[in-house]
Amino acid sequence: MSGRNNVVVRGLKGVALPIGGIIVLLLLFSLLAPSFFQPNTAVTILRESSALLVVAIGMTFVVLMGSIDLSVGATVTLAGLVSATVAKDGSWVVAILAGIAVGVIVGLANGIIFAYAKVPSFLTTLGMSLVVGGIGLWFVGGRPVQVFNLDFTNISQGRFLFGLPNIALWAILLWLIISYVGAKTRFGRYTFAIGGAEVVSGLAGIPIRRMKLWVLVLSGVMAAIAGVLLASRIGAATPGMGDRLTLDSIAAVVIGGTALTGGVGGVHRTILGVLVITTLSVGLNTMGVAPYLQDIIQGAVVILAVALTLDRSKLTVIK
Repeated sequence: MSGRNNVVVRGLKGVALPIGGIIVLLLLFSLLAPSFFQPNTAVTILRESSALLVVAIGMTFVVLMGSIDLSVGATVTLAGLVSATVAKDGSWVVAILAGIAVGVIVGLANGIIFAYAKVPSFLTTLGMSLVVGGIGLWFVGGRPVQVFNLDFTNISQGRFLFGLPNIALWAILLWLIISYVGAKTRFGRYTFAIGGAEVVSGLAGIPIRRMKLWVLVLSGVMAAIAGVLLASRIGAATPGMGDRLTLDSIAAVVIGGTALTGGVGGVHRTILGVLVITTLSVGLNTMGVAPYLQDIIQGAVVILAVALTLDRSKLTVIK
């Protein structure tokens, strides 16, 4: 019973801390910047958090498995560049499919090298991020791609329901679907099992290599969808536009209560970490804080948040 109670306490802590952080940030910014506390701010937070949430959804499964994907930022950029280039002179449907295809290809490459060539995920995805980033620069000659296809831009810029930006609706829909997959399907259960005890999972008959492959494909697809949504939202795609999302997505996953050691957490928690990071960013912008100070503050808050939410009971050695 005590073991079960400890699990419940850790679970409540993992949810309560990010929720408390969001409340503190809302109160703090409301006092320091009166213009922050208004309905438009909530819409801004939803819009700004959407691409990060989509990337973090895929990253959650990778971290749950005890691995890491450092190529998501480059995948966001390349998918955005490809979809914007296609949408500029072609169909918005083909543009979306082309962007998603980028994520599938990058995910398959990562998964094959990681799962079957047995190269650690850190090195595999770090190298892939350089490869994909270089391909993106070559593809557009280092220049941004502007899009004037209204069908494509309306994917994110339109307001289909309750006056909310479409990009937020897509992100929430994906979060709900993948949260269900993580909690109620064999795919989700296997991911948890591998992160908790990979050797035991293999002995139990779980297809370890195949799961690693598909988890990294999922991460690549989610990053690609984020790239398409981001290009649609700003009506353009620029080299390096997804770079910040790599570290932000990892931070969001950990702040949301998913352990870097794997086996603990879930997509349903990740949205809390995303909201912490986005609320902080929007609040600092509202206050007019200089960009370099924002980086310092955000870095310090991420370190503090991870330190508070990290489950040290699973860390026997700190490296």
